[in-house]
Amino acid sequence: MNKLTLLTLLLCGVILSASAQKNLKYKAALQKIDSTGFYRIGLQPDLVAKAKPDLSDIRILDAKGNFVPYIQAGSLPQKSQKSFVVFPEIGNTPRTDTGTVFIIENKTGLVLDRLWIRLQNTAVKRKVNLLGSDDLNQWFAIQEDIPLQEAVQNSEGTYLQSLSFPASNYRYLKIQVNDKNKNPVKFLQAGIYTEYASTAQSYTPVAPLNIIRADSNKTTFIDIKLNDNYQLNKLHLNISAPRYYKRGVAIYQFVKNGKELLSEAELSSDKTPDLLIAAKTNHLLIEISNGDNQPLSIGEIKAWQSDEYLISYLEAKQSYRVLVGDSSAQAPEYDLKFFADSIGGNTPVIKHEAVIKNTNYAAAAKPAKKDYTALIWVAIVVSLGLLLFLTLKMTKEVKKKEGEM
Repeated sequence: MNKLTLLTLLLCGVILSASAQKNLKYKAALQKIDSTGFYRIGLQPDLVAKAKPDLSDIRILDAKGNFVPYIQAGSLPQKSQKSFVVFPEIGNTPRTDTGTVFIIENKTGLVLDRLWIRLQNTAVKRKVNLLGSDDLNQWFAIQEDIPLQEAVQNSEGTYLQSLSFPASNYRYLKIQVNDKNKNPVKFLQAGIYTEYASTAQSYTPVAPLNIIRADSNKTTFIDIKLNDNYQLNKLHLNISAPRYYKRGVAIYQFVKNGKELLSEAELSSDKTPDLLIAAKTNHLLIEISNGDNQPLSIGEIKAWQSDEYLISYLEAKQSYRVLVGDSSAQAPEYDLKFFADSIGGNTPVIKHEAVIKNTNYAAAAKPAKKDYTALIWVAIVVSLGLLLFLTLKMTKEVKKKEGEM
């Protein structure tokens, strides 16, 4: 009986793995390694473009088609507890009927792509949205549907979780929890580690860009198109003139219903001409307000994605591949998240090869539309026959009445 149960579980695992492969549209082979251990897998822009915004549809498979556990690099805990800088909470934001809101202020002014939050121990499943603002009035989306981790067994009564998101420098950050009319989770504090904050954010270029510029009355419009829905976190404008300038900028992304404001920023001659954004799109619009000044002389424009990494335990000389491209996929739940503190800080980095179509992908077949042509012709013939019959009958009745007169 035990053997039968084990065989059934193994068979279910094989079926689920095969089913997952069929739902993922794209794949990329991983670089082979010479020694067994933990590795940091760099996700290139072409692969991230095919994935969901929160990367929850990414799967790593071995040569046998089995799932390989991983965690996102942002989930790694920091070793030093003395360097944690707490961001002050903005007031006591009341809980709404559908969710909990926690607002904090980034007084450091640093560009962040990670935030550590401390919660009261909880073992519930919730998802959070992260928003940013510079004035507490107008809020912009940074990352959506980030899963909250469950507390690891501990005696402290609290635990830390890292939220990873596209790099941004908003003064205020809002964490929204979708409680769905259930009891709320309890946030205690949020902040960053100074060692981490002092590390410069790294980026990978995204190309090619198709750029069209137009200068109208007091405004410069820069239209940027890409050949896929890339994750974009930084735009760099090579500005050569004038010597001194300070211009307001609005960045939009195009969505189905038109354009949507991503961020409002400033280009200034005393700062690096970089625009930090958080978008996953193939079409952007930059509007530069020139006032009564001459338009800026802008040369090359470059787009960048903040570096994204997965961490996984891989066997030497084995073949692995990364699969993405299932819009309905949910983030996997692996035990590895409970052992993140066992992963060393100097994890070697490996890359994946070119992204190609997954030959095992089985697109859902659209139901064939029923062909009513024959039925329509039958109806036409019947209608004509009935019309002919009624006409002949009516003609016969008319002649009969004329004969009687």
